[in-house]
Amino acid sequence: MTAEKSPLSDATGGGWKCFIEQSDASQCKTANRPYLKATDNEAQIVYFIRPDCKTWGCEWCAEQRRKHWTFLATFGGDFLLRSGSELSFVTLTSHRKIRHLPSAIKVWRKAWPKLSARWRRATPGVQYLYIAEHRKRVHFHVHIITTATLPTRWYKDNAAETGLGYQAEAVRIGLAIECGGYVGKYLGKAIHVMGWPKYWRRVNTSRAWPKPELEEDPRDWLCLGPQTSRVRGSAMAYKRAGWRVETSLNALL
Repeated sequence: MTAEKSPLSDATGGGWKCFIEQSDASQCKTANRPYLKATDNEAQIVYFIRPDCKTWGCEWCAEQRRKHWTFLATFGGDFLLRSGSELSFVTLTSHRKIRHLPSAIKVWRKAWPKLSARWRRATPGVQYLYIAEHRKRVHFHVHIITTATLPTRWYKDNAAETGLGYQAEAVRIGLAIECGGYVGKYLGKAIHVMGWPKYWRRVNTSRAWPKPELEEDPRDWLCLGPQTSRVRGSAMAYKRAGWRVETSLNALL
């Protein structure tokens, strides 16, 4: 079924502009971030941009990522609801005796493939977005937005049978904005938790979770590395040749 046009569909351009505004106002403090260069030979413009690190360990970037995922949750929820799908919030927990984060994640990595296989059999074509949460005095939790409409009892029984905790809950979603609020809330709660293992993804989605279509950047970007002196020298050379040098992402609009 094709979804009717969502008001959020027009946010693609707005989202790009918002990204540019945030990047130009960036407060990322991570050292050794590389510079990128692109050229417009016809207009004789050269761009030198230094992207944010986009890591959860950076206070500025963590907050921008939280906002990014809040938007994607709202966009996806809106698209799915308009397509006729039903949505639910689902909370899964680790076993009540496991409080150590590495142990909880080890159990999750074994249990999730088993549980998700049962899930897909029970709800073919299921779509989801989930967030992992862990805080002091709080068990490892996973919060899910999903098109599955299974009852709480199904999650309790199947989670326990696959190695997770018996505590689970499923609640129906009525509005897309609830999806964004849900994601923003739980990412915010765990935003300063730094004990996650390397390469752990705090947010995961199914392959077909709806995302806005982004226009491809026609420019070819070259990574110059983190050396400011190299960038300064290159910029001066372009200026001497009569080129315009841009260091603001607003110039790309």
